[in-house]
Amino acid sequence: MFVPQKTAHGFAVLAFTLIAPTSPTLTAQELDPVTIAERLRAGLYEADITGGHEATDQMVTLARRAVTAFPDDALINHYLGYALYRLAGPAMETDADGALAILAEAQSFLERSIEIRPIAESHALLSSVLGMQIVSEADAMTLGMQSDSELAKARRLGPRNPRVRLLEGIAAVHKPEMWGGGHQAALGHFQAAIELFADDEPETPLPAWGHAEAHAWIGQTYAALGKVDEARAAYERALEVAPGYAWVRDVLMPELGR
Repeated sequence: MFVPQKTAHGFAVLAFTLIAPTSPTLTAQELDPVTIAERLRAGLYEADITGGHEATDQMVTLARRAVTAFPDDALINHYLGYALYRLAGPAMETDADGALAILAEAQSFLERSIEIRPIAESHALLSSVLGMQIVSEADAMTLGMQSDSELAKARRLGPRNPRVRLLEGIAAVHKPEMWGGGHQAALGHFQAAIELFADDEPETPLPAWGHAEAHAWIGQTYAALGKVDEARAAYERALEVAPGYAWVRDVLMPELGR
């Protein structure tokens, strides 16, 4: 089991941040890095499914406090990087400069997590974060190479990790065919990810997100290829995996109907 490190001063600092009206009260003595990482994992998953930007903001705040208490914990640094990655995505459409600042911060925490103890998801997320910062041809030469390097490391660490294949597929959607991207390439990655999710049972509190998202992305890819029936089936499967998945229910399904 992946067990994060402890620091003596972390318990009191985080006691008030982990107590919510809808959650069992946790005493200071019960708080440790494993408990905190699991709370971050669960909270970020819920925010992804409900589409709540406020919930994501709360997880970012919690993760910042956790990193302050446990600066040398790999998973807590990872989850802060992941939370910032989730925060940056929607911001790209409304505040590109702000999103780039968030991505730069996400990069720093993912690099710190890898420095402490690398896992496949940290390298894959770092690859995505670097790719999202490409806004010019010059960036494509430098950040693109770094992104590809991190993805190769992720594959080596997690050759059967579905989240690695999912992020590889998302990258392919935004990458020109001449560089190994395009919808057909992405489709292969998403299909492979879905197959791998069937046997995905990561230990607590390792990352466990992405199953419903993989179906959502394969649906978008089918839609882009003009395969409406296949896209609808993929979206329906996403909603079976995660009922109430707001992105699929409120955005992707209505778009398909139009």
